[in-house]
Parts: sequence; C-alpha cells; structure tokens
Amino acid sequence: MSKAAIVVGLILSAFLLSACANHSPTTDAANTTSAIASWPYPFVQVEDRLYVIADDENEEQWIDKEKLGEQIGSVEAKYTFEGDEQTAQAAIASNYLEKGTKLFAIKDVDPKEQIAWEKSEGVFVRATSETSGSE
Repeated sequence: MSKAAIVVGLILSAFLLSACANHSPTTDAANTTSAIASWPYPFVQVEDRLYVIADDENEEQWIDKEKLGEQIGSVEAKYTFEGDEQTAQAAIASNYLEKGTKLFAIKDVDPKEQIAWEKSEGVFVRATSETSGSE
C-alpha cells in the first residue's frame, strides 16, 4: 500500500508542476509569438487597409533605399491580443511591428498595393495589401 501511495503522490506532483509551468512569466518574444498566433499572419494596418508581412522576410521582400518614397507614418500601437479595442483605435497598428516602426511608400508602386517598413537601420521590407489582386 505504501508503494501505491508514493506512486500516486509522484503522479499528482508531476501533474501539478506541469500545470504551474503553463503560468510562468512571459517574455516579449513569447508575447510576440502569441500575438501573431492569434491572427492568420503578421500584418500592419494603415487606416482601413491591412498589409501582410511575409513570415520569412527573404530578400525578395527587401526594398532598396533608393526605391523608397516618402514616409507615410509609423506604427502607433502594437496589438497584444485579438479584440484589443484601444489598439484598434490607432490609425497605424500592427500585430508584428513594434511601436515607432517607420512605414514608407515605394516609388512607382501604388500604396494601396504595397508599402515598406524599416526592419533595421537601412533595411526595408515590403508589405503587400491583403486585398492586392482582388480589387
């Protein structure tokens, strides 16, 4: 009987420890991952238009600085969860880009189709309108 009580105790302890592990403090990276996971893809919203940000951000998405038009704004708020009403009030918001990320028009490209965002100093990445090709 004693061995059975020990086994049951160990199983209950393991169960409780695993349940506690799910409630550990999160990091910014974990918040970003969960925020992206609640939407079908990473995006930036400018006014009433959604621009999809490619998950892989490969070189095909990069834009040369010479091809940039003028700055159209910067991210005002970052969604932390779906249904975030306060963030939804911002003119420019994203579930992926950090607050303050600069957004640019692309020369010779309709801004209703594509814009660019500054990934890091001198590195610019294309974002394509969610409705591109369906209008």
